[in-house]
Amino acid sequence: MPTLSQLIGFLVTSIVIIAIPGPSVVFSVGRTLALGRSTGLLTVIGNALGGSVWLLATAFGVSTLLVAFPWLLAAVKIAGAAYLGYLGFNTIRKSGAQQAQIEQSNLTPQSSWTTLKQGFLVGLSNPKVAVFFLAVLPQFINEGGNFTVQFLVLGLTFEVLGIIGDSTYVVAAALVRDWILVKPTRLGLIVRAGGSMIMGLAAWLLIASLLEVK
Repeated sequence: MPTLSQLIGFLVTSIVIIAIPGPSVVFSVGRTLALGRSTGLLTVIGNALGGSVWLLATAFGVSTLLVAFPWLLAAVKIAGAAYLGYLGFNTIRKSGAQQAQIEQSNLTPQSSWTTLKQGFLVGLSNPKVAVFFLAVLPQFINEGGNFTVQFLVLGLTFEVLGIIGDSTYVVAAALVRDWILVKPTRLGLIVRAGGSMIMGLAAWLLIASLLEVK
């Protein structure tokens, strides 16, 4: 299993990434503002199911590659940290479009199945989740232990934390629905601040990965 320092680092990194509003959070909040808290929470479940596809695919695919190519883990860490930085920059650049999505709150009611399906697709296509499982999570794996088991345990932990975090956003959005809709630019500011945090985290991971290679 991961060492205590690895586990603490993983939890801190996970909480930071989850706390930053990304595509799944924006979509869930949008559903909440448009259709209410129940729809928002159901969207969160759909997002988690979509993200679990990345969890399983990475856990059972990457381990085989790492056995064949031990150097690949270092390469994945560096590439993942660099892409995470790009993702943070892109979050800031697209904050205006995300804000516009929140402003479109005149949607008609939809079925639970449609809500789950849409949430699943957003979770599946969420680049933040893909980057986390492909490049960030492996940095907290203890090389002396079983990669797949550790990956599944940490990945499931991330999924649970993600559900809690996204649900918190949904409940908060339901409580302050009128306040946000009066001035949607407030969410835009939150998204831009989140993008800056992602870039800072990416820089930290990139430096750590480069020092590890040396």
